[in-house]
Amino acid sequence: MNGIIIVNQTIGHNQYKIDRFKTEFSKKGVYLDVFVNDGTLAEIKNNEIKINLHAANFVLYLDKDIYLARLLEKAGFRLFNKADFIKLCDDKMLTFIACANEGIRMPKTIAGPLVYTDLQESNYKFLDSIIKEIGLPMVVKKVYGSLGEGVYLVNTKEELINLYSEIARNPIIFQEYVKTSFGKSIRVLIIDGKVFGSFIRKNKYDFRSNYGEEASSKILENPAKYEGFAQEIANKLHIEYAGIDLLVYEDDDPILCEINSNAFFEEFEKVTGLNVAAAYADMIINKVK
Repeated sequence: MNGIIIVNQTIGHNQYKIDRFKTEFSKKGVYLDVFVNDGTLAEIKNNEIKINLHAANFVLYLDKDIYLARLLEKAGFRLFNKADFIKLCDDKMLTFIACANEGIRMPKTIAGPLVYTDLQESNYKFLDSIIKEIGLPMVVKKVYGSLGEGVYLVNTKEELINLYSEIARNPIIFQEYVKTSFGKSIRVLIIDGKVFGSFIRKNKYDFRSNYGEEASSKILENPAKYEGFAQEIANKLHIEYAGIDLLVYEDDDPILCEINSNAFFEEFEKVTGLNVAAAYADMIINKVK
């Protein structure tokens, strides 16, 4: 059996994943080739999809390029994760839409209208209704982003107007601020549809628990409530692999923050001592067989 790893040109934290996957798959007799998504791996030529890769039993897809993912799937490659799930997680609003009407507790969320032209005075009027519905402070997020980038805490109407004038051309969402979870979130890792483990992240200096050098992680002392909540999400969304991030709501109840389809696991392995790469490899080998 052989597989392919596809990674973004900016490898970054994925280097750890690449090294760990190569180690754990090799123990199981599976060889992995690594390819950087530099725009040359696939094309549509003479009305047909042309893939510039060798045949493989599976692809470990560590990028968020949905176009390449869909081209690979249409050409017959089995991706982990699948393109539809990567898209659902990468777009934060799609994540919340997928979880809505499913009994999953989520912050109050409103999608910003798309903006195609220069902002006019009329473009700002809806912000009053956003404030009335969600209240202040509130959280504003760019739909696409990771590691705390593109996530803002807004305290006043003036701040909201100024921020909106800067980022309005991006798809954005407005969300209820969960003040009981300032600088605190819980990561639950899902492998093969089941909870694999969890830890808590804290940041004393920023409302984003995973942002900056001051963030730290440790084992979660009483994980049952949070892991059970994450398991419900995994069941409803048929998750193969993901990191589900939860906030701490009133009475320490869990509330959904976001889902990461290509969750980094270097920190997770170091904090929990669990072998994520081996478990992920076992899942893939069993599913491919």
